[in-house]
Amino acid sequence: MNIKTLCFLALLISPCLSAFAADKHDPAHWTEDFTNEDAFYTNWGAYGWLPDGTVSGKKEDRVNWWRIVDGALRGETHKLHPSGLTHVVSGRDVRMKCRFKLGEGAMVSAGYNGPNPLLERNFHLAGVHITAEQIRAYDEDVLHPKGSPEAEALKKEGKMNRKFIGSAKAEKLALTVNAWHDLKIEMRGKEITVWIDAKQVLNYKTLSGDAPKTSLQFAVGNASKNEMAVGWYDDVVFEPITEEKKP
Repeated sequence: MNIKTLCFLALLISPCLSAFAADKHDPAHWTEDFTNEDAFYTNWGAYGWLPDGTVSGKKEDRVNWWRIVDGALRGETHKLHPSGLTHVVSGRDVRMKCRFKLGEGAMVSAGYNGPNPLLERNFHLAGVHITAEQIRAYDEDVLHPKGSPEAEALKKEGKMNRKFIGSAKAEKLALTVNAWHDLKIEMRGKEITVWIDAKQVLNYKTLSGDAPKTSLQFAVGNASKNEMAVGWYDDVVFEPITEEKKP
């Protein structure tokens, strides 16, 4: 095989290799613009409430609450409990940026899961719930000290030794619905700081937010008792925070 043939083959193969590499997310540093549906189904796991009121995590059911529409991610829920979506991540001090859009009466959520050091399993570490009127930090607390008789009793019963704090801190907002907004969330140690449209809107010291992050979670829920709520996400960037914190 001569050099010209080798060069020609290299030109044919290199775009395929680049596309393959682009679809292989480094869990510590990745982007997602929801233009590759195959990559979406590979890199993201989902659950949601079906219209009949049942919950499912099956891939064939995902289109009922998570789908790519016009190059963006559309999520919906039919119950008060949000429908969720996760992507594997890695890091401690981390930053996530994305765009989001709220439908009428909708709530969108973004946060991190990981090995909460006070608990027996991986759970929510910290994150935020966002409506047009308010942003709320969520957090985790422990019911009983790890290893205590009470904690061991819950473990034997298959129950969770935790308390989910859905309104750890709240701040007022005035967001336009059905319009795109920029979101940035930083986790530095136990501190979570959030910006919307380049304005800092929340800062909160969590209980266990400094634990290693194992997944990023998005969710769409109802801000009211609407039968269905819709939210959108796009242009996600996940990265480690490497610079020194400014005083």
